[in-house]
Amino acid sequence: MSAADDTTCTSSPTDSLVLGAQSHLPTLLNPVKAVDTMTSILWNCVKLNNTISKYGRQTQQIWSTTEVEKMRLYVDDIAQREYEEAVRIVRRDNALLAGKDMQGRYNETVYWDIISKGAKLIHPATLPTPKEPLDEFTMAEKVATKVFMREAGFGTSVENQRRCRNLWKKLSEMRRAGISKILLYRTNEFDTYCKSFTQDAGSLTDVVMSWERVYGPLLEQLENRMMKQGAEDFTGVSDLLHAHVAEIIDVGKSSWNNAFNKWRFKREASTFALACKPDVASDDPLWCVADQHIASESGRNKSIFIFLFRRNNRFLSVCPIVPVNQGDLLGVFAGELRFSNDFDNLYGIRGPSEKLWLDYSQVTGTLNQMKVSQHRNEANVQLHWEPVNEHRGKDSSVSWIISVRAIKAIMPFEEIVREAPQKEQYLLHRSEIFAKRGFTKNKPESGKWGAAKT
Repeated sequence: MSAADDTTCTSSPTDSLVLGAQSHLPTLLNPVKAVDTMTSILWNCVKLNNTISKYGRQTQQIWSTTEVEKMRLYVDDIAQREYEEAVRIVRRDNALLAGKDMQGRYNETVYWDIISKGAKLIHPATLPTPKEPLDEFTMAEKVATKVFMREAGFGTSVENQRRCRNLWKKLSEMRRAGISKILLYRTNEFDTYCKSFTQDAGSLTDVVMSWERVYGPLLEQLENRMMKQGAEDFTGVSDLLHAHVAEIIDVGKSSWNNAFNKWRFKREASTFALACKPDVASDDPLWCVADQHIASESGRNKSIFIFLFRRNNRFLSVCPIVPVNQGDLLGVFAGELRFSNDFDNLYGIRGPSEKLWLDYSQVTGTLNQMKVSQHRNEANVQLHWEPVNEHRGKDSSVSWIISVRAIKAIMPFEEIVREAPQKEQYLLHRSEIFAKRGFTKNKPESGKWGAAKT
């Protein structure tokens, strides 16, 4: 590994966007504004697709009305349905309304095209004398904007006309340039940035296109992740399908699990249950890691925003794509739970109880690919053992999830780094051979999860 590979990223927004993973990403113009603006868009993508994923991607003719009495009758009809049918209707309507929300936002990108057609229909002799200073809009375009807004039902105050034609023209230019993902999920923060962008700052379309090249594929991955989670698949196996990941690591699907930590041997789980009774902070089954990120942008669970990037031709980088604060949850460190004396210095993470440890020699995941350091001051995350109640039908037992939490602020695209608990483990993670295996002991065979060994 080269000296450059051992460089620890700083927390500067500008610097962190040109180090580590960024050497293999397109150039990002105005990176500081990109972080502020794109974070809101990434969260919006997660929220909308969380709703859509409960119903799936479908095209349907949605029932809709503007008649108040029919709205009331529709709701009364839902109230009379049996539970299963009522839930199905609510799930369907919420998903389709989320889709309409996205469609309505994207529709705005063609408003200027419509206005431009209207401007061509106006006879020059009918245009009023300009009262305002000259700007980039012709008088015909200003008149056409007012007519369109009035006929489409928008407020037509002078200030609102100015604001709308300025934004709609910029949105149209972006769409025609090929920008799509960002426009589908655009937010008030994005619109504010567009409105404040001045011509002397360069081309807004060029700036946003540079964002689209970096974030467009990430938004698509977020969409796919949310669809998988909507289908109750939290393993993260879909990460292995991306070309830049598959070119570097070769891991079987059955050995990749971002969702939880499973006991390797049933007898060890039973022995631990008799010997130890840890206090469980939450009664949520398997800790419900995947649900927590939906709450809000101020939420502490950033696991959905953790991605694999190419560090070089031999190793991957693990990075967040949104800002991370100290204490934030970044996901689960994959591996199997053990309760035994045969601790493995290569693949072992010691737990809070004697003989309790995590073995990742057979099972790996996204966060297992993170960079490992010998020095604590270079680390920006720590592993935490979280006791949970694992429910199986009417029975429940105490188990563990090994979470990864930030111990300092981490900027988007800054590498996640943990301290190696043993020198042998540090050397393991410098090995190109074991990086190819996802840092497991043997190259696994693809397949599905089986039952715990006895």
